[in-house]
Amino acid sequence: MKHRPNYAYIVAASTNYIPGLVALFNSLKRIESPHDVILISFRLPEEFTESLKAYSFTVRVIETEGENQTHQTAIERFRVACEIGHEYDAICLLDADMWVEANVDVFFLAASKGLIVTGSNGMIINFNKGYQDQYECYLEKDEWPYPQIHTTVPIFLDTRNLDWFDALYKSRRVDSWDDFLYLNILGIKLRKYEKMICMPPYAFTGIHHWQMKPETGVMEKGGLLLSGTEEQVYMVHGKWWDKGWLQDLIPTMKRYWHDEEISFRGQGRTNNAINSLLNRFRNLLKEGDQSWQTQLQEGVLFLP
Repeated sequence: MKHRPNYAYIVAASTNYIPGLVALFNSLKRIESPHDVILISFRLPEEFTESLKAYSFTVRVIETEGENQTHQTAIERFRVACEIGHEYDAICLLDADMWVEANVDVFFLAASKGLIVTGSNGMIINFNKGYQDQYECYLEKDEWPYPQIHTTVPIFLDTRNLDWFDALYKSRRVDSWDDFLYLNILGIKLRKYEKMICMPPYAFTGIHHWQMKPETGVMEKGGLLLSGTEEQVYMVHGKWWDKGWLQDLIPTMKRYWHDEEISFRGQGRTNNAINSLLNRFRNLLKEGDQSWQTQLQEGVLFLP
């Protein structure tokens, strides 16, 4: 009998991320994902977690203890991944302000074979002696320019690579960037880069505004969300419901236009990309439970 793949997403959230969760769960519904979602809850309302039973896929809610929101979400997710990961052929770590645009089973499959699939951060960092001293994580050489700098999410992996998450969780905390810089330097130390596939930033997260820049900004074609290079966009990352986050987009891009001497036509591509992403987020919210939509529209949610 052919083995049926057993995959799961892992995401942690508190109440202020409910709009992002609604978009995420509805995006998984839209792509007809059958995979479990492990939801690490920091005081999410019971009414909300109960509403998740309406989805066709299983949502396993794990309540965290403790008073610190950041620790109970951003950090505890690595512990939960280590404890639950062995139950699945592969898992995918996500943030609560992400949604999935297309089927990602090929990345789960790659992870189930021992590979790691993640998204490029779109930059390079030299993990030199200064970084190694800071994290007390010493590499084979004092200068280590690392071209595989990756984001913390998404990361697809299986049990063979959970030692990476375990090492991060048990390490001393240095600063708020631990789960980014520390994960990268630990990946070098554990040689995870030898079996790592880094997808382009505009395909997985859009970090550093890669999904909005004129050359790589998203566009809709044939019903698909594509990058400016006409590659599939698999995920979108951002607080599209947050007033401050949204209001900062255009000023940030205006500085980029000025510094890079972007033409009026290029600026138009950026505006089109932002509008496309915002509309897709809006549409995902409309597919959710109406009682939650009303609450979001009247309270937490801001859409210009």
